[in-house]
Amino acid sequence: MSDIYTQNDLMGARPVFCVQFEYAGKIHRYSTEYVTLTAEDGDTYEYLPTIRDFDYTESAQILSQDIESNIVMMGLVLQDVNVLKLWSEGKTLEGTAAQFFYVLLKNEQVQQTYSQRVTLYRGNIQEPQIGDPDDLDDFVSFSIESPPYESDNLLIDSNMYIDNRFSTRHIETADGKPYPFIIGSGGYKVRQTEGTTKNLFSSPAYCTKEYDNHNARFMIAGHRVTSTTATIQDDNYETATKTIQTDNDGRGNIYSYIEIVPSDNVAMPAYSGSGDSREWWVYMNDGGLLNQYGDGDLSRGGDICRWALSRSGTEYDDAEWANLSVILNQYSFSGYITDPEITAFEWLQANIIPYLPISVQVGANGIRPILNQMWALTHVSAVTTLDIGDDKPCIQVSPITTQRNTADLVNQLTLRYAKKGHDQSQSNICRVTNVKTESYDVVSDYSVKSVNLYGQKPVTIEVDYIYDRDTAVKVAMDRIRSGCLPVYTVQIATAAEFGYLRIGDIVDATIERYFVLNRRMIVAGKVWNDTQWTFTLLFE
Repeated sequence: MSDIYTQNDLMGARPVFCVQFEYAGKIHRYSTEYVTLTAEDGDTYEYLPTIRDFDYTESAQILSQDIESNIVMMGLVLQDVNVLKLWSEGKTLEGTAAQFFYVLLKNEQVQQTYSQRVTLYRGNIQEPQIGDPDDLDDFVSFSIESPPYESDNLLIDSNMYIDNRFSTRHIETADGKPYPFIIGSGGYKVRQTEGTTKNLFSSPAYCTKEYDNHNARFMIAGHRVTSTTATIQDDNYETATKTIQTDNDGRGNIYSYIEIVPSDNVAMPAYSGSGDSREWWVYMNDGGLLNQYGDGDLSRGGDICRWALSRSGTEYDDAEWANLSVILNQYSFSGYITDPEITAFEWLQANIIPYLPISVQVGANGIRPILNQMWALTHVSAVTTLDIGDDKPCIQVSPITTQRNTADLVNQLTLRYAKKGHDQSQSNICRVTNVKTESYDVVSDYSVKSVNLYGQKPVTIEVDYIYDRDTAVKVAMDRIRSGCLPVYTVQIATAAEFGYLRIGDIVDATIERYFVLNRRMIVAGKVWNDTQWTFTLLFE
């Protein structure tokens, strides 16, 4: 199955759109024109031209991280079934799995085999309408919608919490606590503005064994970690560095822990010689969770997305995430996860995706990322040039519309990061601005341009999972670059040969009527209208 056709494939060709689903014991195959496709095993599939009309819309929320789903709606005549009789027997199309794809006709010959089709959408048939008194009995209309992308799968296994598996746990501070999941290195060697490093006690430790005249045991992670030592601190700011060990909780879950003895001078439940404490926090000398997608610990943006999605129960396009990880892995995240109720996708959407230069879309193979190239890359090559006008290859079919006005601009951003454990405050600051006045300031040319044009538009954000200064600067610069100028959209109609353009592609467009010359734009929407594509272009 192909991903998209090339410009050469599309030149002189016209698309034939097809739908396929199983209903009433047979596979139904319909199309906008009659085609026969050959499978790899030599079998042939006939697609009957009974699709009367359809709407296919592909789009992405380029200006936000909201999930955008494609939309397919169509009407067609079913063959070899009595749809009204089947309906009376309770056999409806509702919920039937369907796929929508297209192939190309050139010189009245189909150019692809079945395996070379381009799948535009997979989903379930929803809200079928039948029995129109003004139409054929077997005419149906319906939409194809993706399954809900949010599932109830929790990020942390609900079985992984401290209970009577730990018979001598400290009831007051540890009982019922979820096992901590640790990504990245957290508070270890957090780089400060002046280049020095500082260790922050940033993840919790729970007493799973009170002092027994020998030692006390503190869980620091509900899994193996890449670190070999952990430094613990109590409420009295007494610290000790200890070797990390592992054990089994009796239900097959490996966890990491350290042991404290009286000579460490760290408070321990059931031992009065070191004072009392209600909280303990640690930092480790390396990382937390092992990275199943590469070397070392799980700390890089793309790998974390794939890890969380793999736990979500949501269908996702792992190949697309892997391809984009070359860029997303330049962003580093750290921290602990102890929320027993948050789903894997909720956590990802709230804590990681907003700080990556992507939009997220439900595609043919599930949730996939779209790189916001215009803002994410320093040097972007346009896929093509578009000449837009009444007598041009591309025709403007909408007015220019403002999507973000000057009141919504951000051209000075303060990012607070490196969250501490004891008081849960962010210890470090990075500010991207137009003039450097503090040691933590970073000057952006885009901030300078925007402030000169529109005045200062400051915003402050706090993040829980960033401890790396380079990532903090990168995220703040991304936010300024993508949010400091007004944004507009315009729609254009093109011939079928432009179908190779994808959501997220960069084009250089000229609209002489508006004195817009060779302006860089991003493809934000794509719709097929009878004989041509309509694209939504977004630009500054």
